[in-house]
Order: sequence, then C-alpha cells, then structure tokens
Amino acid sequence: MRRRTLALSAMLLLSAASTALAQSATPADTVFRNGYVYTVDGKDSVQQALAVRDGKIVFVGSNAAVAKHVGPKTRNVDLKGRMLMPGLVDGHSHPLAGGSSQRACNLDYLPLTEAEFLERIQACLDKAKAGDDDILVVGGWYRQFMRPKGVNPTAATLDRLRTKRPVVVRNRDGHSILLNSRALALAEIDDKTPNPPGGKIVRDGAGRATGILEDGAGDLIGRKLPAPTEQDALEDGRAAFKYLASHGVTSLLDAAASEPSLEIYKKLAAEGAMTARVHAAMFLGTTRVEAPAETVAWLKTLRARYDDPSAGTAPTLRVDTAKMFLDGVIQAPAQTARLTEPYWTNHGDDAHPVWGPGEHLGELYTSPAQLKPMLLALGEAGLNPHIHAIGDGAVRVALDGYEALRQAHPGLDIRPAIAHTELVEPADYPRFKALNVAPVMSYQWSIPAPNSVTGAKNYLGPERFERMEPFDKLQAAGATLAYGSDWPVDRLNYWLALQASMTRAGDGTYGDEFAGRLNSAPGLTRAQALRSITYNSSWQVHQDKTTGSLEVGKLADLIVLDRNVMTVPVSEVSKTKVLMTMIGGKVVYDAGVVRP
Repeated sequence: MRRRTLALSAMLLLSAASTALAQSATPADTVFRNGYVYTVDGKDSVQQALAVRDGKIVFVGSNAAVAKHVGPKTRNVDLKGRMLMPGLVDGHSHPLAGGSSQRACNLDYLPLTEAEFLERIQACLDKAKAGDDDILVVGGWYRQFMRPKGVNPTAATLDRLRTKRPVVVRNRDGHSILLNSRALALAEIDDKTPNPPGGKIVRDGAGRATGILEDGAGDLIGRKLPAPTEQDALEDGRAAFKYLASHGVTSLLDAAASEPSLEIYKKLAAEGAMTARVHAAMFLGTTRVEAPAETVAWLKTLRARYDDPSAGTAPTLRVDTAKMFLDGVIQAPAQTARLTEPYWTNHGDDAHPVWGPGEHLGELYTSPAQLKPMLLALGEAGLNPHIHAIGDGAVRVALDGYEALRQAHPGLDIRPAIAHTELVEPADYPRFKALNVAPVMSYQWSIPAPNSVTGAKNYLGPERFERMEPFDKLQAAGATLAYGSDWPVDRLNYWLALQASMTRAGDGTYGDEFAGRLNSAPGLTRAQALRSITYNSSWQVHQDKTTGSLEVGKLADLIVLDRNVMTVPVSEVSKTKVLMTMIGGKVVYDAGVVRP
C-alpha cells in the first residue's frame, strides 16, 4: 500500500511538473515589466511584472521570473516604473446617455446667470436646422449652480428665447426637467394636471405649473420625445465607449437600461465597438413594480434574448439586474429624497434666517408593500435588485425589503445594491454587512459644491449634514463598498472622485466659496478607494471570479496610469491620466505605452 501511495504521489508530481513546463514553454502574448503592479489581491500586493496569454493573466511577479514567459513573438512593454492596476469597474452609470450628452446641446455643468443660461440655449437653437415642432433637448444644466444664488428658471424664463420650438432642459441630477410653455402644452400639462405616480409637477403659490417636473413627472414630456434613430443611438454608444476606454473603464453597470438599449449594446458588441463588459440593470417604472409576476416574465424574456454569458475574453452583455427608484434627491429646491425626519426650513427670512425642522419628509415612490413582493420575485428569478435610495428613510425601506428577501431565500447568491445612499441612519450602518448589500457610492458628491452645500446643508441641519455621504461609516461597518460614477449626472472624472473619497474636498473647481472639506467625517484609505472601484464593484456584478484584481487565471482587464496614485501627494490623485486600457488581452486605448 505504501509503495502504491508513493508511486501515485510521484506520478502526480511528475504531472504537475509537466503542466508547469508546458505552461512556461508557451510564450505570453504580452509581458509588462518594470512597473508598480498593484494587484488588489487579498493582500493588496505589489509586483513588478505581469504576463498575458489568450486574454488572461498567466503570471504576476518579479521582472526576473517573468522571463520564462517571453518568446520571439511576445510583445514586451517596459512600464518604466508606471503603475499598472485592474481596470475600473463602474458600478452605476448611464453610458448611452453619456455618449448622447457629448453630442447634444449641453450647458456643461457651468455656473450661469439667467442671461448666460438663455444665451447658451439660444446658440443651440440658432445653430440647429430644425422646424418649429422639433423639440430641443438641453443637458448639463446645474440648477443649484445658477447665479446669483436662488435663481430658479421657469417656463416664463425659457419663453424669452427666440423660438417657437418646444424646449426641454434636463438638470444634471436627472431628477428635474424644465419646459417652456410650448413643451408644457405638448406634454398636455396645465394647472389642473394631477401629479403622476412617482413624480411631481411643481406649482407656484397660485397653483400654476412653473415648468419644472420632478422625477416621474418627466415621463409626461419623455413620451413625446421622438426615439433616436438607430444610427444616432449607435453613434452615442460608440462615443461613450471610446470615452470610457480613455478613462480606464473595463466593466460597467448600466443603471437604467431599456429594451432599445439592449439592441444597441448587441450591435455594438457585434461590431467590436463595445469596449467594456456591460451589465444591464433593466429600469422598472412604478407600473412594473406593481406587477411582480408580469415584470419577472418580461425580464426573463429579455434575458433569454440578450444575455450572453460567454466564457471567452471579449466584452459581452449581461442582463442580470433590475433597477428601481425609491426616492429622488436631497438638494433644494427639489427635496424629493425620503428622510426619516423632516427637512429643515427657514422660519425667519433671508436677512435673519432661523433654521429648524419643517414638515416635509420627501417622496417615497414605491411603498414597502409594493417593494417586498417585487424583491422576492426577482430573487426567485436569480436577478439582482439595484435600488436608488438617497435619503435615510428610503435607505431603511430598501434594507427592510432586502431583509425580507434574505429571510425568504437565505441560500440564493443574490447581490443587492443600494445606489447613492447619501444619508443613512446610524442604526442601519451594520445592516449592509449583515444583509450582504453593496452600497454603491458616488464619492464626488462629498466635494463641497452647490448641490452638496447650498442645496443641502441648512436643509438637513448640522447633525445630519455631518453624517452626509457616510462611505467611511459603511466601510468601518464592514460593507462591501462599491463606486458608481452616475455619469453623465457629473463630469466623468474617476480620479477626482477617488481623491474626494480620501479628502472630502475638491480641486478648486467651485471657487473659494466651496473650499475645504464637506464635513469632518474621515475619508477612505487609498487602498480602500481603489478596491471599491475594482474588486468590490466586480463582486457587485457577480464578476469577482474573473475581474477586479490582477491574479493568475483572471481576465487581462487592466490599465496603466501616468502616476502612482498610491504614492503621489493626495492632492495630485485627481490629475491622474490613463495611458493604456486593455480588456481581455486586447488594447482598446493607448496613449503611447504599447505603441510609443
């Protein structure tokens, strides 16, 4: 028996040695040397070299040891000390809208006076060759950054434009839309039109519609907008992926996908223009949430038609998530995020403000009674729920729903997420870990700015404002913290957002008025910040076995940076540029690293 055991052991050792020899005898396609290879593995280890073969990582280690993977046709890349790390995984974005925003009339998130606001829109009208019935859609409006403070344009403001066309202006947060009178008439909105489910038609003191539509009320004009042509939608997609590749994105979650967008992704993938792995979170409106069985049947049909769980290395489309809205935004004047205690209001006047609790709690667009059956049905179908919840009241409702899901299906590998979570009750911090729920944060919102200070500080009161953007507290409580840009709600700058996660401060964009930190809460460490946008966000979308860290056997989704974000002064992190992006071993963006 002992001889048999020894013989078997010898055979196994010989087999292992033969396998290792065969592997080392097969040269890599690409070898990176002389770098700061930040792996984001279990130990956050740093290596010097990495080798790629057939779209996967076959070696991570020293310069000396990588030599065995070099053959006559291997592409050798000298990193010259540069940082190489996993590709960025954006856990919440709107890529096709981002591509469209680059090609459409855009106010560029700028601080504008009312005159400048109208001047820029008029320039778009004058430039376009369009008829009187063609709707102009304007993006990139920063409502809270209008100058001077308190300026709040209405339909009457837009009516001063020299045009007969309907004009629709979208606020940067995606939750407020401003219409001129022609667009109000097109949307069939008058002073008596009731608020639709999940939205609000803003009215003045006399009950007249002001032209502002909040959240779901935007659908009243949205359904009147002509669908983009397939060619326009494809151009939006190509522009988006080209832009994302230059920023280092190798995977993303589309946080409000539709059936038409699935068609676009499918076509982009077929032509090789989809340069990131896409997970589609299908948007469920209030009507679909009210009908769980029918909604899940619809989702299963889409999954069967579009989901591509390919075992290859090229980017594919996954249809694996459902998106729901529980509330809106904290910022005044909208204040549609649901709080547990009322917003504060000024009980004095502008000259002598007296801030204290008011009566308004914000909106809850889906009730707990509607949410829980929907979550149970999604869980049974193996679909991940992704819930927009910004206020602490909405976050609590989401967590209660996820608790019901976990209790009903304790064995399911469902990875629920709550997007944004700008305000969380302290008692709810540990629930994220206990329920295995990923908070998907947008760190750039912790930069002092018109939306985070002017639109929120006094309206929350000092105690709540101090715990606004609680990513540090959720991290400390053991949550799997992920990052989502929400692009194009904000400019796409991952490194500014990551810097903000460490400092809670900006880069001077908003001027001296918004200098300093948002609040005194601590930031994340550099390692925590990078893990949230790589490994953790890969975990969120069920991709952690193949992406998110640089380890042997994983897909070669990686990027090269122009500086070492682990060692430069923290104030320089925001200046980082991506020099190369590789996905599945294929270079999709190169600023001179691979082809100098």
